[in-house]
Amino acid sequence: MYMPVAISIRNLKEIIIERLKQTKTPREFEIIKIPSDEWIRLQFWPRNSYHNSAMQYTGAFRIKYVVQTRLLHKYHVDIHYCSALFRYMRLFAIRFRSYVCTIFADDKHKIPIGEKVAVSTGVRNKRTLGSMDINLSACDHDFTKCSITPSVSLICNVPKDISESFYSGQVYVSYKDSIFQPSSAIRHATEWLSIMKNQYLEELPEIALIYTDGGADHRNTFGSVQLSLICLFLHGDFDFLAALRTAPYHSWMNPAERVMSVLNLGLQGVALQRDEMDKELENIFKSLNTLEEIRETASQNLILKNELKTSINKTQTILEERTKYLKLKDNNFECFQPATDSEIDEFFEV
Repeated sequence: MYMPVAISIRNLKEIIIERLKQTKTPREFEIIKIPSDEWIRLQFWPRNSYHNSAMQYTGAFRIKYVVQTRLLHKYHVDIHYCSALFRYMRLFAIRFRSYVCTIFADDKHKIPIGEKVAVSTGVRNKRTLGSMDINLSACDHDFTKCSITPSVSLICNVPKDISESFYSGQVYVSYKDSIFQPSSAIRHATEWLSIMKNQYLEELPEIALIYTDGGADHRNTFGSVQLSLICLFLHGDFDFLAALRTAPYHSWMNPAERVMSVLNLGLQGVALQRDEMDKELENIFKSLNTLEEIRETASQNLILKNELKTSINKTQTILEERTKYLKLKDNNFECFQPATDSEIDEFFEV
């Protein structure tokens, strides 16, 4: 299940020869005719039985070229419990669909930002359109200090029946500076209130349902997350608020995960680098290696903090412009600015 039969045809051939040497006498081994690599390849099963090239294969060996799929899920004892809760939440949303706001939220992996050289976002799932005169290339290097974390929130169009899809609605995306805008429970709650006010211009619904994975900024057994949800409940003046999470190792159940594949279309083939700061500030920043060191130094040097934020703003703007072209069932993605420290403080004062 987890390992291929052999690394290559040459390796497979060597394995069989070694096995024959162990099971046959020297005299018996000498009369064995060892075939070529090409002959061995034609004894496999064809990759596609409907192609004309399949006629060349004999299928004598029950072996074929396969691609590893990453769909194997780790088991957890709470899988059934969490799945049942998710079903109950959807049934509850359907019953009160005229009064409910359902949010599916998740954070995507960090997008690296290059230092004086453009670094690939790491998304390479499809070919992209490019000019014939330009070579689409980027630096593929993992020594980067700055990065951006996309946060995705899907405000769902609740269907009328449980058999219908919940993967529909308005998608909101924000690109956070991983240094000065780290993902936290209170920041997420502040942003959810903001996008709900944008979605429902006149009046917020009476019920809010939130479904996330089990990350530290979303795990509803943590006191920080519970306090943030209480703040959201009070600010939105909701009658009812429920926050659910996926079972451990089963974040794939979150519909927000499916939005990531669409978001990859806007990130593929893109390379990012930040703008250069003043030479003196660059020398200071060069000596800082970890996020903790950068944040500690920036807290003492406000000029470095402001200039570093400015140097990253351009990459955030580029990603926002590309994201606005993406659609989920004819609804364009909307981008919103990450919550500022003052907005979070005001949100928490409730």
